[in-house]
Amino acid sequence: MVVSVICPIYNEEKHIAKTIASFLAQKHSDFDLEILLLDGMSTDRTREIISTYLPANKQLKLLDNVHRKTPYAFNIGLQHASGDYIVLMGAHCSYDDDYIETCLKELIRTESAGCSGRVIPTHMSNNIQSRLVSLLLSSSFGVSSNSFRTIKEGYVHSVNFSVFKKNVLIEMGGYDTEMHRNQDNAMNQKLIDHGYKLYCTWKTSCSYFIPDTLKKIFRYAYLNGFWNVKTHKKFPGSMKIYHFIPFFFLLTLTLLGAAFLFELFITGTTYAICLLFLVLGLHLFAGILASLALFFKEQKGEAFLLPPIFFLFHFTYGYGTLRSFINTKT
Repeated sequence: MVVSVICPIYNEEKHIAKTIASFLAQKHSDFDLEILLLDGMSTDRTREIISTYLPANKQLKLLDNVHRKTPYAFNIGLQHASGDYIVLMGAHCSYDDDYIETCLKELIRTESAGCSGRVIPTHMSNNIQSRLVSLLLSSSFGVSSNSFRTIKEGYVHSVNFSVFKKNVLIEMGGYDTEMHRNQDNAMNQKLIDHGYKLYCTWKTSCSYFIPDTLKKIFRYAYLNGFWNVKTHKKFPGSMKIYHFIPFFFLLTLTLLGAAFLFELFITGTTYAICLLFLVLGLHLFAGILASLALFFKEQKGEAFLLPPIFFLFHFTYGYGTLRSFINTKT
């Protein structure tokens, strides 16, 4: 039996050596392992680094993804994969050496179409910003309890970095190439709509290398919020209500702000400003509670800096959704 790893990459010189090392270290006594790296025509040293591994590792193959986008890489990988099972793995991760083996066994045991391991946010740069990003992405308040970084073990609605039955993904028609983000959400929903099950196991895990600055994570939040609208339009079930909570939060602040200005110049009342401060206060209070929980869990003092970061993360996420709603081309 052959299991084929499909890994999209683009300008990954900082991570690719560690990622390849974790691929090559995978235990696979019961199956042969094929590793397909789909490069989006990198302009840094990524291809040069990969070339040093190719001569001694025949299972490792480098393929071109001239379209550069992730769903194209997945589909090219599906076309070239020789395995009955495939593993969609990210280049920003390092995997336990039993990751593929364990996910495959759990997929078969649970009769699922896809199975992933636990995803643990990990910072490579040990500076204050990267540590704060790591805490943010580990928080259920920050990213919800349904994020692939915080989701619990069991049958789930979404899996990432997963082992799949290849024939099932082909049956679904492969990945939607218009979905430059959220393509996993779209595929997961299609599988569930067709009666397939997805499973997350905590018997194995991978370290997910996070953005190392707050600027990058806020940009990430904006893009995710923006793409949620397009994903919802094409695959309504793939986007849950929690994906739009930051948008409703932003909308509430905007409406209360407008009502405050109306009261200030027209009526002279103060109801709106009181409600505005109440909403902001509730968010701050929830952020403080989440920070305390992280402090006691992780024993890291920087957790107390998170409340304003929670606010900015949710605000930029909601702003991305708002911009997408008013963008007529979305």
